[in-house]
Amino acid sequence: MGGVSSATANEWSVFNNPAGLIANSGISGIISYQTIFNFVPFNTLAAGINAESLWGNAAFGVYRFGDELFSNQMASLGFARKIGIMSLGAKANLLQYHIDGFGKRSVFVAEMGALAEFSPQLNFGVHVYNFTQSVISPESQERVPTLIRLSLNYHPDESLNLFVEGEKDVENTPDFRLGLAYSIMENLWLRTGFSTLTNRHSFGAGFKFRKFTIDYAIRSNKSTRATHNFGLTYQIKD
Repeated sequence: MGGVSSATANEWSVFNNPAGLIANSGISGIISYQTIFNFVPFNTLAAGINAESLWGNAAFGVYRFGDELFSNQMASLGFARKIGIMSLGAKANLLQYHIDGFGKRSVFVAEMGALAEFSPQLNFGVHVYNFTQSVISPESQERVPTLIRLSLNYHPDESLNLFVEGEKDVENTPDFRLGLAYSIMENLWLRTGFSTLTNRHSFGAGFKFRKFTIDYAIRSNKSTRATHNFGLTYQIKD
């Protein structure tokens, strides 16, 4: 959906706004693969597990991007709890960079987020990534990007969701995103979106069959060509 993420709530919230973890029930596992065909250095593999408890919802996720020349990988632990009309979430990450010939560098990154239900048709989301402003290299003072995302989700009925999101890197130009998700039939969703900063269009679909949910999306712009995204969710325990 053009990269919209801060007002979504599902099994993938461990990689997005952690407040969205509150929407999950039971225990579920996820795995995804992102690729630009015939260009291995841009491949990304991610996996995670979600668990519901009496105190809130927790999740653990890992991902890896890159190849043997350059890569980064991250392990994340997230937790969310619902309080009244709001869901609050936090996430701790261990992020590691590897550059061939320069070695490895690890850094701690923290996130927080919130979701609020203004009305049965309108939800609001906020997500702050790296509010600790963690530094990758003390020598150069290079920092992990600090990102602030604000989003609205308008759903006039159960089959349609309209998203508007703004993202601001504290040191770069803001990004404005639009997203749409529509259920054309039970358990089948179609999605599309657009990002102004990257001029990126995206299209995708999700299909739920018994305990499995299969997702596919394609994102494209002039600089990176087509990026293919595959996701699989399995509901281990209801």
